[in-house]
Amino acid sequence: MLIVDDSKVDRTLLANLFAGSYKVLQASGGRESLDVLARGKVDIVVLDIGMEGMDGFAVLEAMKADPDLADIPVIVETCETAHEETALTCGADDFIAKPFNPVVARKRVDNIVVKHVLERERLQAALRETELLAARRAQELLHVAEHDRLTGLYNRTAFCRKTAELLAAHPDEEFAVIQFDIERFKIINELYGSAKGDEVLLAIARTLGEWLHVAGVYGRMEGDRFALCLPHDVALEGDYVRALEEAVAATEVDRQVVLYFGVYEIEDRTMPVDIMCDRANLALHSVKGDYNTHFALYDSDMHQTFLANHELVGEGERALREGRFEPFVQPVFDLATGALVSGEALVRWRDPQKGLVPPGQFLPFFENSGFIIRLDGHIREAVCQLLVQMSEQRSSCPPVSVNVSRLEFYDPRFCQNLIDLVSRYNVPPSLLRLEITESAYADNLPQLLEAVAQLQSHGFTVLMDDFGAGYSSLSMLRDVPVDMIKLDMRFLGDGGAGAQEREKGILKAIVPMAKSLGLPIIAEGVETADQAAFLKSIGCDYVQGFLYARPMPRDEYVALVAAAAAATPGERG
Repeated sequence: MLIVDDSKVDRTLLANLFAGSYKVLQASGGRESLDVLARGKVDIVVLDIGMEGMDGFAVLEAMKADPDLADIPVIVETCETAHEETALTCGADDFIAKPFNPVVARKRVDNIVVKHVLERERLQAALRETELLAARRAQELLHVAEHDRLTGLYNRTAFCRKTAELLAAHPDEEFAVIQFDIERFKIINELYGSAKGDEVLLAIARTLGEWLHVAGVYGRMEGDRFALCLPHDVALEGDYVRALEEAVAATEVDRQVVLYFGVYEIEDRTMPVDIMCDRANLALHSVKGDYNTHFALYDSDMHQTFLANHELVGEGERALREGRFEPFVQPVFDLATGALVSGEALVRWRDPQKGLVPPGQFLPFFENSGFIIRLDGHIREAVCQLLVQMSEQRSSCPPVSVNVSRLEFYDPRFCQNLIDLVSRYNVPPSLLRLEITESAYADNLPQLLEAVAQLQSHGFTVLMDDFGAGYSSLSMLRDVPVDMIKLDMRFLGDGGAGAQEREKGILKAIVPMAKSLGLPIIAEGVETADQAAFLKSIGCDYVQGFLYARPMPRDEYVALVAAAAAATPGERG
């Protein structure tokens, strides 16, 4: 391996990373690297793009012009996203980003070496023994290198290459790239075992082979994600979608298995296939979790949204450092007496230029990016400070609930971090209530149940949020040991009078059932007097919503709590 980099630090890092697997040569500049290449045999080059003097692009150009060097694989290192596509166009085999991720760097280098070793073995085999044996060996090696072990479909690398070949062979035909995956596939493995999960994947692979072996290229990218390249009309007709859904249903998984599809209609054939796949993936994610729409076409707005969301992460990081995120608290009232009994902390972003940024503009992306974990932790700490403040002003204070992201239950230290938090502020755990959405129970039930039991044993009160908006509310009442239920009034949709009467009938059955289990009910999103009257008639305990009070800054909430404490219970109507 020849490492070419004008930074001694970077050369040393890479040399140490690969020393155990390769004989490492080093060059500190472009011209020196060509001298090294001319003197001895080099199997792979790791090349920095941004060097003084002769940069990496010039080295690539010189190597491709020299027949003795043109076939040596080159992996470029760069910290500029714009350089990646240019380098690949100039003949680089792959790239690794700075700062280096050791696992990714080794994997990418090893993949390229394996690819070239397999090719070299095929040529050597062709020179040995007979052409028949050599061809057979080459096919075996090629199949292993290009096919997924479980399904036998093309892997990511082979899919991209075969798609590029398909496009080149049919320059006048329109094509589309599709990506699809299975909603909550991990749950199938958890509930039924990996063998059932493999059965579902194999059913998909068989169906792709039966329907699409002539029409296009298809492969398994990773996990439960598959990719297709089909003629444009076939891609949009959707017959393969129905065939795949029927194949998955035939596996008899005892829950609805939903497939989501994203489609990129190819306009620029010079675009790397990997990027086409990324665009199809953006379309897929635009409908992920939407149980009415499972199929989406990529458009330029998605790309702009993608770029804006990445910029939003940087803004969020800065806002967190500068303390721009703060809790607003929405009071919760006793429906019978009107007394203030608790509050819910809701995050608000106070930007110096934009003012208060609506939560809908940042929370969904923060949830998807994982930043929500740090943000929730910040808000919980601010709520503990608020509870301390209220406790110092009066003998007792009402509890405040905080939201817990489903992602946090993958952290083995999550429960202990919460316990340490209330201990650090000397806040009774019962004052910091934890709201967990019903969908989180469906996503990660075994770990979540274990965590809930641990938190309850330490005195935390656990609320099931958005009850009635998920898949299986009644079974959740049976299986999940929560302490309270928050009823989402969006359950009463915008349908006609008949639909609303049916929805009210369901609530009339659910609320008494929950109360018979000793679970108090909080209705959130209450906006009209009619809603409040209906909730009171079916025995709901507590309410929150714009009809009673909007979310307010912490100082206003503290003042409201103080005023409520001074008033008689029946004074508020």
